[in-house]
Amino acid sequence: MSRKPTEKGHVLAARNARVLYVPSTKVASSTMRLLLAEANGTYRPDLIPHLDGPTISVEQSVHNRAINGLVHMELLSASEQAEMKTSEAWWRVAAVRNPYARLYSAWENRILFRAPSQVLPEAWEACADVMNGDRIDLGETFRTFVRVLAERPEVFGRDSHFKSQAMHFDLTPLDLTHVVRLDREGELERFAVDLGHRVGKSLSPKRLNEGLGLKYHDVTDAATANMIREIFADDFARFDFVEESFPTSIAACVATQRETQAIKYARSLTVRLEQLSRLARYRTTSRHVAAQALRNLGLRR
Repeated sequence: MSRKPTEKGHVLAARNARVLYVPSTKVASSTMRLLLAEANGTYRPDLIPHLDGPTISVEQSVHNRAINGLVHMELLSASEQAEMKTSEAWWRVAAVRNPYARLYSAWENRILFRAPSQVLPEAWEACADVMNGDRIDLGETFRTFVRVLAERPEVFGRDSHFKSQAMHFDLTPLDLTHVVRLDREGELERFAVDLGHRVGKSLSPKRLNEGLGLKYHDVTDAATANMIREIFADDFARFDFVEESFPTSIAACVATQRETQAIKYARSLTVRLEQLSRLARYRTTSRHVAAQALRNLGLRR
């Protein structure tokens, strides 16, 4: 997928472990951050209750730098950056994921459950639920989303969940020492073991942000798979992902009535969570402090 030249990426540095990490959305990024934070000795879960960001779960808080203790490489001095980018003492790490699985995960998280994101409101309108009576037809809703992404990618705004993994790497080019292939069984576990040996700790990846338990095979037919391959052609070419075969028609995948209610309830919770998060951040600003001071002066008259 094309990108605007003004877009910028970022690289995270685990300075104690001497590891650079190029994050890519919906590619085990929470798991990778947690592994690196633990390896780095900077993981601070005790600070999670004090965050005011709209994370939809405790596990998602690992993305906050106050929790993981990782730093943006771009904020460091030029000499530090040069060493991190070239020194044999530093690992430069990224992970990649099968585009079929990654896109399904992004849809479930960002569109179906409407997690806090940069998705524009018109994307939710364009990708509205396809209903089967009073139940969400998950298969048809996902396939509709893929058609919208193929035909109208602009409605998804700047949200990187719907951009290619190759784009992430192009924004932050590095001479990588490790590319963790999530499409190869056991590779993430092996990376965790190697990282643990590097820092003298026992590390293992933890599954975070698990969704409904569906797989992309449950909702992807041949026509949809063709669109996914076209949308992410650069990923298939660069990382040599297998172009899987899918049937021309698949069995209906429809949420139960209770699952539909739960999905809609989760959406409403997210809306309220974002409202409270904005209010909490506002109350810590100088504008709020000044407004409160003026109110106090008025009360004293």
